[in-house]
Amino acid sequence: MNDFDDIFNLADEQPSPIKGALLVAKPTIDDVFFQRAVILLISHDADGSMGLVLNDRSDVMLSRVVPDVNVVNDVPLYLGGPVNPDVMFFFHTLGNELIPNSMEIVDGLYFGGNQEALTRYIESGGVLEGKVKFVVGYSGWSSGQLVDEIDNGVWAVLDAHDVPVMMTAGHHEMWQWAVSQFGPRYRMWRHLPINPSEN
Repeated sequence: MNDFDDIFNLADEQPSPIKGALLVAKPTIDDVFFQRAVILLISHDADGSMGLVLNDRSDVMLSRVVPDVNVVNDVPLYLGGPVNPDVMFFFHTLGNELIPNSMEIVDGLYFGGNQEALTRYIESGGVLEGKVKFVVGYSGWSSGQLVDEIDNGVWAVLDAHDVPVMMTAGHHEMWQWAVSQFGPRYRMWRHLPINPSEN
């Protein structure tokens, strides 16, 4: 297989889709919701998988959905996936000392935790930008479904992480960063149009 044939196939061995791995949408994905998506896997086992899109920023601000909380430093919500879009999750870099019961997904990046502690942090004027990311909805797969999608070329799996990028980069910037981690063989991905028919 030459490099051109392999442009979308990632013949190089990929890491396993375990908790903390990133799913990077390949340029050929035809699902509008997941185009250029970078998804952080929260869980992956025999029962199925759950992940949250990190780079789909919405126009809705946090203060709009939590009117009872005095949000000093407002931030946008991100769209984590098409499942349960009325449920909100959060990532943060604050650690368990500030937000007890948080689950460390990768080094320095935590998921969830005590909501009362988070509310106190917000109302005290704690910095949110780059520190806390709020996500509504999630991406879910039934047993074996995610592995099938990876085998069928929908996702590339990445185990590299850059927490500041994951917390702050925009939609295309985060996807471009993720693609760059696969090395120069796949640099052409970064220059392809979202809609292949435009090429």
